[in-house]
Amino acid sequence: MRKFLLLLLAWSMACFAYAQNIILPQPSTEPSESQRKQIERKYGMFIHFGINTFHDEEWTDGSKPAPSYAPANIDADQWVRAAKDAGMRYIILVAKHHEGFCLWDSKYTDYDVASSGNKTNVIEEVAKACKKHGIGLGLYYSLWDRKANADVKDWKKDADYNKYMLNQLNELIDITEKYADLVEFWFDGGWVKESYRWPVMDIYQLIKSRIPGCQVGINTIP
Repeated sequence: MRKFLLLLLAWSMACFAYAQNIILPQPSTEPSESQRKQIERKYGMFIHFGINTFHDEEWTDGSKPAPSYAPANIDADQWVRAAKDAGMRYIILVAKHHEGFCLWDSKYTDYDVASSGNKTNVIEEVAKACKKHGIGLGLYYSLWDRKANADVKDWKKDADYNKYMLNQLNELIDITEKYADLVEFWFDGGWVKESYRWPVMDIYQLIKSRIPGCQVGINTIP
């Protein structure tokens, strides 16, 4: 009976996906083209830089004032050049961590570089440098946002916050697509809510419809 129910669920999802033209992950015993490219990239480097850098903390709660992010200079070209010289073939830039501070000028929040001491659009500058040096660009985006959605227990706020996230993901793709397609998109911090409350399908659809070759990783498990 259990096997029958699982098959029925799988069939129902497939029918729904077909009707809605939804892109679903395809199970396979062999790597897909985008997975092969990910394997071929081998070495990559995370760049975790943001408002927390100026408070010597890994995580903060969204209460640090935006002007406290105040780098004297942003030399994204040097970052990417150093990564390439070290043998890295791609980088993953933390675009927004758990405190919610955005390294680009987002029209959906004031908690971003536009309200800080240095208004440089870091996402754009890194994308330009990646194109210049022929290195892949990936982005990390925290699902958990302690600024925009501090009360994670209130499920009635989920719809608005999910829309907020999807809007910001579109912004990030709009910025980077001028220079190169993103090779990877990392999502973290999902353990603060039940998995079903995250718009995993919508996130996957958005990215795969706009950047088919982008690898998507979503962590909703503690």
